[in-house]
Amino acid sequence: MGPVPPGRQTDLAAIRTIRRGRDTQTMSDAPRRSTGGCLCGAVGYEVLGPLRDVENCHCRRCRRTHGHVGAYTAAPSSALTLTTQRGLRWYVADGRERGFCAHCGASLFWRRSGSAQTSIAAGTLDAPTGLQTVMHIFTDSHGDYYEITDELPRHPQSGDPDAFA
Repeated sequence: MGPVPPGRQTDLAAIRTIRRGRDTQTMSDAPRRSTGGCLCGAVGYEVLGPLRDVENCHCRRCRRTHGHVGAYTAAPSSALTLTTQRGLRWYVADGRERGFCAHCGASLFWRRSGSAQTSIAAGTLDAPTGLQTVMHIFTDSHGDYYEITDELPRHPQSGDPDAFA
C-alpha cells in the first residue's frame, strides 16, 4: 500500500484517532467491525479490522464491471467473513477474481488469484464507513466521456504495484 495520507493514523495499539474531514473521533482498541452487502441481500459480509482508504480505479476492467469508475477499499482476506453467500459467484479470468451477486448483479469484491488481500467495492459498505477517497489509479485508462476534476493524487497505472484496486 502507498504512504499513509496526512491526518490518518494506522496504529491499532490502545487508542487510534481517525480524521474525518474536520471531525476527529477517538476509538478504543476494540477491533473495527465493518459490514456490507449487495442490493438484494443474497451476499453479506463483515470485516474485522481496519480498511484501506478508497482508491478510484479507472482501468477498463473496472469500468466494464461497474459501468463507470471502480471505488475500492481493501482488507486482508483473512479479515473478511461472508455472513450471507447464497448469491455469491466468482468471475475468474487472467489471474483476477471478481465476486458478484448472481441475483442482483452487484459487484462486491476483487482480488488477484491467491492474494492475501481482497478489495471491496466501497459502495457496498454500510454507513458510516469512516473512509475517504485518497487517489485515482490507472488514470491513463480513464474513459473518454469524463474528466477527473478533483485534486486527489493521480497515478497513470497503480498507486502501488503490490496493491491493485
